[in-house]
Amino acid sequence: MLSLLIAAVLPAGAAVSTLHPRIYVRNDASRTGAGLTVAQLRARMQDAAYARWRGPVGTRGPAAAVEHAARYLETGDGAELAEVRSLLTTQTYSYQKNDVGGFLAGAEMAIALDWVYDGLTQEERRAAMANIVTTADSSLQFLLTGQPDINHNYTYMALNAVAVCGLVLSGEGEPYGTKAKEYLSLAQKFLEAPGMVFDTWNAREGAWGEGSHYTFHETLRTLILTLQAYRSASDTDYFPGIRREHGSFISKAGRFLIACTRPDMTFERTGDTLASRAVASLTVPLTVEMLAAGTDDAAESARLRSFSRALIDAYGLKAMHAEYGWGMRIFHDPRASLEPSYTTLPRFQRLGAGTYEQFTLRSGWVPDSAMVTIVAGDHYTDHQHFDKGQFLIYRNGGLAIDSGAYSGMYQPGKHANEYAPRTLAHNCLLVYDAAQQMPKGYDNDGGQTILRGKQHHGDWPTYLAHRDAEGLHTAQVEASDLQQDRYAYIRVNLSSAYGGRVERYDRQFAYVPGAGLLVVFDRVSSTLALAEKRWLLHFQDPPSVDGRLAPAGVESYPGGSVTAVRHRGSLELGGPPVRYDGTLSVETLLPVERTITTVGGEGFEFYSRFLEKNYPVADARVTASIRESGAWRMEVAPEKKARDDQFLNVLQFPAPADGAGRQASLVRDTAGGATGVHVQRDGRAEVVLFSSAASGGPITLPLEYRVTTSSAASHLLTELPPSAEVLIRINGGAAMRRHVNGQGVLQFDDAGRGARVVTVRLAARQ
Repeated sequence: MLSLLIAAVLPAGAAVSTLHPRIYVRNDASRTGAGLTVAQLRARMQDAAYARWRGPVGTRGPAAAVEHAARYLETGDGAELAEVRSLLTTQTYSYQKNDVGGFLAGAEMAIALDWVYDGLTQEERRAAMANIVTTADSSLQFLLTGQPDINHNYTYMALNAVAVCGLVLSGEGEPYGTKAKEYLSLAQKFLEAPGMVFDTWNAREGAWGEGSHYTFHETLRTLILTLQAYRSASDTDYFPGIRREHGSFISKAGRFLIACTRPDMTFERTGDTLASRAVASLTVPLTVEMLAAGTDDAAESARLRSFSRALIDAYGLKAMHAEYGWGMRIFHDPRASLEPSYTTLPRFQRLGAGTYEQFTLRSGWVPDSAMVTIVAGDHYTDHQHFDKGQFLIYRNGGLAIDSGAYSGMYQPGKHANEYAPRTLAHNCLLVYDAAQQMPKGYDNDGGQTILRGKQHHGDWPTYLAHRDAEGLHTAQVEASDLQQDRYAYIRVNLSSAYGGRVERYDRQFAYVPGAGLLVVFDRVSSTLALAEKRWLLHFQDPPSVDGRLAPAGVESYPGGSVTAVRHRGSLELGGPPVRYDGTLSVETLLPVERTITTVGGEGFEFYSRFLEKNYPVADARVTASIRESGAWRMEVAPEKKARDDQFLNVLQFPAPADGAGRQASLVRDTAGGATGVHVQRDGRAEVVLFSSAASGGPITLPLEYRVTTSSAASHLLTELPPSAEVLIRINGGAAMRRHVNGQGVLQFDDAGRGARVVTVRLAARQ
């Protein structure tokens, strides 16, 4: 039945080389496939640029066997062959026994067999193939009957095992030749069939949401390993076809990886991320080099390779795990062009538009540049957190961070259930209803709807069909205006993320990179008139409120205004040490009547005020300093509970040379239709306005507001009638005629100073 289904939707499969080796490295006599030959690989061993990737292995297991097999391929060393022979002829693995390692082992064993094939007897080959089939069948059964999800990393690890084993066993005597056909038919279906891997990655524009741990160290890596295996072993090179027919998602995935890497060359901490996987090393440079080798776009390849060099410089000898040095000896090209550099990519990027929705906003590409990350899209797997609308700030260290640690999953009453993935651990809003019914095993944190066990979407159309019914369409970007190096404006509707507790909730961001300024404006209308709302921001270090350093525990500051934090320290990655010395100030302007509360310190690092309980981790290693798991947060709450609330917070994180942030003040339209902020800094003033209506804009024109500045000012007005033509007057002077853009944003400068009245009205139709 399976073979009939595949034949009905797919053309004939790949024609596989009849010679070994064929995976990533080709037999010198092969006329099938593309890429490096054995002779070329051996020639590289005389080059110091490749020899550096040949350090001590020091471990055993399938991954180490691949490295030993590569060394046998390069040198013919019998000791290396013996290491591989022992494992291949005596060991089997499975998903059931070895979890993720069971998925990965199938491909690793097959690669090792391919590379030592000529050094084994026929009897040893058959013993190895029997063990490989036993191992790979675990992945096969998972893909057939284990409810694989097209958005989950397990699918890609199992697919890699099935595809690579099929390519290695192709052409062997029975039963292995037939097994190879079964594996390859299934792999082809998963890759090419409508709605499967290629269509899914195209739809998601190369953006993935399983945290830096699984997205880059597992999912993307195994997908690219699969494609490169086909490229070398068969007449099927998927890379050009993906560029032509599937939205160049390979290049976009490479850009997503770069975008998720902070100026300190570690990954942004989103979703489930172990401390050991916050680094952009171990296997990551290999993934980048394979992406570069697969693209026929010279500029994109150069950007990727220049990024790989930056990783190598940052991590030194720790850039690659010793077990994966073989990959750098095969795919690394020390003499490839590095121009244009990855630093020519846009500083503002919207990634996974309409799906995952992650924004990365940078002030530059140098080490002390600022980076703001915003998560704003759909929910796919249990490795995501309930954090839609979450934002992170990096400048000379993590300033606004993702709190908590990845310490396992599905543990009622523990950190893994009650803190790390929950809204409480993120820079989001809590809307607390004591009567809310919670899923079994979870307590009420006032956060976003808990979505667990939804990983059952076998293809992209199935995911889309279930998205609304299962509450997976958790956030929607309503406006996105990214003006490179000038400003970024983003408006996100978060109503769906909170289930039935809010009638309307949107969060708006205005980022001005030159000022080190981020304005965050939240408008929320709860269904419960007296719902308790709290605006959260997490830190690695203790904050101060209006100059008073927060003590350990819970401390309230009625009428508090300015919360400040400084992050200092260093990070040793293997290359030059990274020095941290960043500052963040948060000026709260709305609600006018408010209390700022600080929570943190010993015994309160992961504390729920609603439950009056801390949720520490069982193993302190998962909260290693590189994870930036946090120990402090601020909360902003209105003095009085109400159905409609607005939160306006001005965050400043200047470059060290710019000194402290400048004072912010509230700005309101004289008619009450708009509210916003004026920030005065040396030589420049910034004004940002939003609609003050509970239901949002467009703002009714004319609009009039007053500001007093000591310098020229830049005005960023949002939620105006999109595409309208308007007249702007300052203190009644000559009118400036401008057009509001399609996102409802109007930006203009005025050179005046002192007190002035700004009016914006619709231009008369001509």
